[in-house]
Amino acid sequence: MEGHILLKKIVTYDKKEISDPENSTYDEKDGFWLWGPYNEVLVKSNNSNCPKRGTKKKDIETGEDLKGE
Repeated sequence: MEGHILLKKIVTYDKKEISDPENSTYDEKDGFWLWGPYNEVLVKSNNSNCPKRGTKKKDIETGEDLKGE
């Protein structure tokens, strides 16, 4: 037997290094980024100076997040 068909068809990717948004901290308890001196929720901020973030969570390449759920 040559191996499972899924193992033959699998595609792997290198892990991308994603830096944290500038002047931001990740709130481990609540699971989202806070930005700036007033700790605005990054994805809800209307401030044009805030960095853009794709998701509210601290996702890693595998699709997992570090929220702790």
